[in-house]
Amino acid sequence: MTGGISHRGDASPIGLHAPARACRADSAFNCAARWMLRVAALIVVIVRTLRALRLTASLPVAAALTLSACGLMPKQVPAPIVEHSYIPAPEEAGSGEPEEPLPAVQAPEPASTVKSTPAPKPKRRVVKPKPPEPAVAPPPEPPEPPPPPQIISTRIMQHDQLHGLLDAEVQRPDGKVVGRAVDMYVDGSAKPKLLMVNLAGFLGVGDRKVNFPWTAFRFMPNSKTAPITFVPPAPPAKGKPADPVPKPQPVAEAPANFMQLVDSTVSQKNGARIGRVVDVLVDAQAQPQALVLDLSSSLAGDKRHVAANWGDLHVLSRNKQWQLQMDFTDAQLKAAPTYAPEQPIKIVSPIVPAPATAASAAPASSGAASASGATASNAASAQTQASGARPAR
Repeated sequence: MTGGISHRGDASPIGLHAPARACRADSAFNCAARWMLRVAALIVVIVRTLRALRLTASLPVAAALTLSACGLMPKQVPAPIVEHSYIPAPEEAGSGEPEEPLPAVQAPEPASTVKSTPAPKPKRRVVKPKPPEPAVAPPPEPPEPPPPPQIISTRIMQHDQLHGLLDAEVQRPDGKVVGRAVDMYVDGSAKPKLLMVNLAGFLGVGDRKVNFPWTAFRFMPNSKTAPITFVPPAPPAKGKPADPVPKPQPVAEAPANFMQLVDSTVSQKNGARIGRVVDVLVDAQAQPQALVLDLSSSLAGDKRHVAANWGDLHVLSRNKQWQLQMDFTDAQLKAAPTYAPEQPIKIVSPIVPAPATAASAAPASSGAASASGATASNAASAQTQASGARPAR
């Protein structure tokens, strides 16, 4: 729109209401012009009157009257601007020539208005299913290693059940101490035969070592007095001769087929030295239960004592000399618990591993071996039950 002229097809509100505003402005201008003409005519009349009256001094009064007359003029109130669409009459539309529509002028948007950028549409995440992975079987767990083979067995006894033979006091039935035990003798089957006693003299003068039969003594490990008591023979029955009272025998007259134990050396099967005997533990039934071995000079290199089971002792004759042998190995000696007087007595026995049978052995031989093994295990268990043995942990 230019110069207040509206064009057809103009969609702007300003272009549609421009003719109406132009009409109102023309009528206001004409009205003001008429009023001005009237005021001018009035002024002319007043001037002529003053000239006629030649009242020159009253010119200011006339000017004031003129201005006051201008104030008496009615004020033209501007017509309100009403925006409404302009629809041309049918005559105007038919009589006018078709005009080329001008390009629509878009009203400028206010500078304060900021176009808001549309929020981007969230992209939909397309999740493609993963192809199923082939099932992989976990590797088989390695089998647990078998426990190490048991190489020793241990049975535990208390000190009130066993008493050491070496330096134990020997008393008569009346309670008088007559000496101390210093050694013992065994035969080829490891059975006790003689007890060596050191008979006490007066203030150590007249002490002498003599041998008494093993059966002439009674052992009391839990006794508060002397643990070994000399027992005289029982009175004879009627019609039977009395048993002779055992008499002490000189040490030099000990039989040749008997062997002393204390300070004797114990060896392995291969001849290696195990240790020396330092004591013998005897129970209340006068049965030896263990040998106390000093391992300080053995191949095991241990400087300690071990209580070895009496049943594992072998008495052998080599080159007309008696020898003591036990079936301990170096590993078994290292695994054996230490013997201490203030601790429970742990008596150790070696476990001999069973020989491995060949895979190509005949079923009969394997059956015989299993039968023999069962017999040996039954015998060992019976011996263990008889002696109160406990397996080592």
